[in-house]
Amino acid sequence: MQLAAMVPQSVKRAVRRRAEEEGTTVRSVLLRALKHAGIAEVEETEIADRRIAAGAERSGVWKANRSPTGTR
Repeated sequence: MQLAAMVPQSVKRAVRRRAEEEGTTVRSVLLRALKHAGIAEVEETEIADRRIAAGAERSGVWKANRSPTGTR
């Protein structure tokens, strides 16, 4: 689901900066903040940066590096 909100430019910059510092996404930063504030119950699996897994799967890297037993 998409959610949009108008925030001051300084807030947008701060959130983007934090995401860059943590090597994650703006989505992850916001979900973690909402969880920490007690506004929403969010599972860690939802907070995780999904770009890495999705990109690896699309490129075939994930499949190519998997052994038959599921370990490397």
